[in-house]
Amino acid sequence: MTGPDINIPERAVLHILVLDFDTLACEETSASGFSSRGCRVLTNAHKEVGKTIGLRLAGFDQMIKGRVKEVLDSEILVSFEFANSTIVEKRRERRRKVSIPALVSGRGSQDGVRCEIIDASQSGCRLASRRLEKLPKDIYLQIPGLDMPVTGEIVWRSPEFAGVKLIWQFSNGQEFNHKSLRSAERVERKSSAQERRDASGFGVRRKSAPN
Repeated sequence: MTGPDINIPERAVLHILVLDFDTLACEETSASGFSSRGCRVLTNAHKEVGKTIGLRLAGFDQMIKGRVKEVLDSEILVSFEFANSTIVEKRRERRRKVSIPALVSGRGSQDGVRCEIIDASQSGCRLASRRLEKLPKDIYLQIPGLDMPVTGEIVWRSPEFAGVKLIWQFSNGQEFNHKSLRSAERVERKSSAQERRDASGFGVRRKSAPN
């Protein structure tokens, strides 16, 4: 099925963030060869055909859901999936043990709680902290390397742990049809000095891991 019009020049090379849903690890790299169906991503990770990943393109507000279509020497070919803007995975998945410092807060609150993500999958994760009991059910989770919060819902909690269902917000493709690409095109033309000030190319300061 043909996706929405992707108003990105085919020869453009854009800074992107690639999110691994299995481990919640975030990789900063570049992508090229854009079409309505997908793009090429420069990476030596994600070498599993059929794997679902998240793509955060500089100059755009929403994450794109992608699937690894083909694995090359130093690149992967990724197909875009725009069918649903909000995805809640319900199937059972194997949780992977991780150790990720993070910041969790209520969706309407400016105050956050420092915690550790100790296991993760695409549909959820488990948090460890001694300050989780007072958090509301609906939360935002800030993960190091990702410059946008992840929406979540606490489904169970104990004095030191909490189980979170992750509600991923993906682009439905409409942003590509209507948004000007000036901010994205500027990423390609930045001077080296500008790149040192904003290595992410996303026009915001990347969130670092909480202490």
